[in-house]
Amino acid sequence: MELKLITGQKGKTLLEFYSQEKWPSNWGDMPKMMTELINQLYETDHPTIWVFTSHAELLFTNEDDYQHWQVLVTVVKMSNQYLYKITAAQESPWHHLTGFADNAASATKLIISGLSVATIGKSRNIFLDSD
Repeated sequence: MELKLITGQKGKTLLEFYSQEKWPSNWGDMPKMMTELINQLYETDHPTIWVFTSHAELLFTNEDDYQHWQVLVTVVKMSNQYLYKITAAQESPWHHLTGFADNAASATKLIISGLSVATIGKSRNIFLDSD
């Protein structure tokens, strides 16, 4: 899968953005996990998708526009384990669907599933607020 950075974030590659040297140790396994995920996505057969970052989040969209995301990926710590949290944008009344994965291969499957069912609303908030 080709991950095409939106125009507003040209300069660094995704792997450079998530390089471990950039992130303080209190971010835990997030940089390593995002790097593993990106490498897994590069090896996956799927049409090109636009991506952008917002702090530690990785967002997927079908437009060259940061205001319209379809799938959002974060790394969260739950029960002393770091997990990928994959959120797909949905129409009201649910606003989003969320799944969790403990490895990059499973996270990739959830991302692809999310892209197949995600809807784009007007200016969805990356913090998952209601419309």
